[in-house]
This record gives sequence, structure tokens and C-alpha cells, in this order.
Amino acid sequence: MLSAIVIVATASRGNNKWGGTTAKNLSVAHLGQQGTPLVCVEVLGRSVIERLIDDLRRGGVEKISVYQGISEPSSCTDIHSTSPIEFCSAETAWAGATQRLASCKDTGAEAIVVTRVSGYMDLELKDALRFHREQGQVVTRAFDDKEPLDFWIVDPAGIDEGTDILSAVEPARYLVPGYVNRLQDPGDLRRLVVDGLTARCGLRPKGQETRPGVWMGEETQVHRDARIVAPAFIGRGARVAEQCLITRCSSIESNCYVDYGTVVEDSSVLSNSYVGIGLDVAHSIVDGNNLLNLERDVTLEISDPCVMRQNRVPRQGGDVQSPVPSGVGNVEWVQAE
Repeated sequence: MLSAIVIVATASRGNNKWGGTTAKNLSVAHLGQQGTPLVCVEVLGRSVIERLIDDLRRGGVEKISVYQGISEPSSCTDIHSTSPIEFCSAETAWAGATQRLASCKDTGAEAIVVTRVSGYMDLELKDALRFHREQGQVVTRAFDDKEPLDFWIVDPAGIDEGTDILSAVEPARYLVPGYVNRLQDPGDLRRLVVDGLTARCGLRPKGQETRPGVWMGEETQVHRDARIVAPAFIGRGARVAEQCLITRCSSIESNCYVDYGTVVEDSSVLSNSYVGIGLDVAHSIVDGNNLLNLERDVTLEISDPCVMRQNRVPRQGGDVQSPVPSGVGNVEWVQAE
């Protein structure tokens, strides 16, 4: 049996146990999504964490425990699921995950995948598991050509109680041959969109390729006088009005509305955003009434709702939803004690 422990965190730990990377900004707090981790933000129709859950399933993982490393419940605004989620801090989440790892020793699990999700990578799980078995070591850790990645495969039978696998055990080094994007800032998020649309990575748009290089999700509405220049993505339930131009690897995520005559060039409009009439949005990320220009590294908060606004206000407090959809199988959301 294969199991996985997944930690979703908004910031790197204060020591090298997480891989020695100090993230500049792992959230989009300054874009108005209340500190949502970038791995929980919709990218070409699905978040990175949703895609990871699917990858683990395809790799043969039977049970997945997810620890949400967020200090405030309101910081997670993705509502793709009706499943409840318990929130805890990153430090508490790691302690709980360590306890879960120890308990798995008695369940007969042949291997446990432990990953702290703060970025995206193309990793073939079956190949990593094969490498782990061939090396015959207790712990295998993924690396790219720069530094360690927050992905481990652990043989629970070889772990003594109380062992810190991240510091006390020398891991085998598995070199990830594919694409890695650490999602350290919103610019990396935008780069992931471009790389997905241009097939530089394994992240594929969620939707139908209506013509070469143009993907559309379900229930999209694009006016016949609008122009969509490939490569581009229009997400589920999005609307693009008359005389609009969407071009240069732009993405319009779910439930967005781009109004009459607006040009979106080399930009991403995050889910549930309205972009007003006759605008020219270039080299930017739009999130509700917030606009981040990546070329100038300037964020603007738009006060006029006729120009930009959020289509739907995220639910607050205990009514916050999980970023993982309920249909992904046996996924357990855990509050660490």
C-alpha cells in the first residue's frame, strides 16, 4: 500500500529542513486573495494542489492526508470543493505529519510520499518509486539541478520512533529530469501559465482545445466579434465580450468577465474577476480589483468597480472551502494536534 502526506504551506520554514530556500513571496496576499498560497490559485483551470492529488492517484497512492499550513482560515479562498477543511499553522502541520508518518509504520505501508507543496514540478512518481527501491535506502529525496526539493519517499519500516527523517537520515538523491517551478512569487505563477500553454511543462489547460493553441473550459461565452489569438486559455464559465482581444499566452480563469473592447496581452486574469470596458491589460496579473504589473513590479488597487472588481466575494470564517475537489478520491484533510 502506498500513502502520501501532503503539506500545503504559505512560507518556508525557518531552517534548512525544507530545502534551504527562502521564498520571497509564496502567496498573493498583495493581490487581494487574502494570502492564498500560489499552489491553491487556479492556473489554466486547476490549482497545482489539485493536479498533484491527481498525479498521486495515478501513481498508485491509495491514501492521502493533507495538512493545510495556513495560519488563518480566511486565507484560503478557493471554493472548488464542498469538503470541509481544518486549518493549522505550518509548524503544527509538520508536527502532525511526522506523527502520521510514525503511525504508518504499523499499517503495512510499503512506502510513504511526504511532500511540502510550494511549487510545481513534473515528477513521474512511478519512476521515483522505482529509484527508491533500487537504492535500498530508508529515505529518498528529490533534487533538481539547483538544490533539494520538498519531496521525499520514506520506507516506514526503516524509521525508528522519534527519528527526524529530514536531518538524521542521509537520503538517496533522485534527480527530477523534468520541469520545476518553485512559485516563489506571482511572476513565477505567470511563467507557469506561459510554460503550460506552450507545452514547456506537463501542466495542461483544463478544457477543450477548440482550435490549435486555444483552450476553453465548460460554459464559456466568447462573443463572435472577439479575437482569441493562440496560445490562450478561457476558463470555465468565463465571458469575453464583443471587440475584445485575448493574446500572447494570456489566461482568463473561471467565472471571469472581460468587457467590451478590452485587450488582454501577456497577462493572467485570476478567477472571479471583472475587467471593464476598453482597457489595455498587458504584462500583468489581475485579481478582482487588484492589478499587478510584472514589468514595473507595481500593484494597483482599483477603487472604481466599473473598471475592475471581484465577481464573487469569498466566504469567510468557518465556511471556507478546500482547494482540493471532493471528487479526487480518498483524501483526508487533517488538523494536526
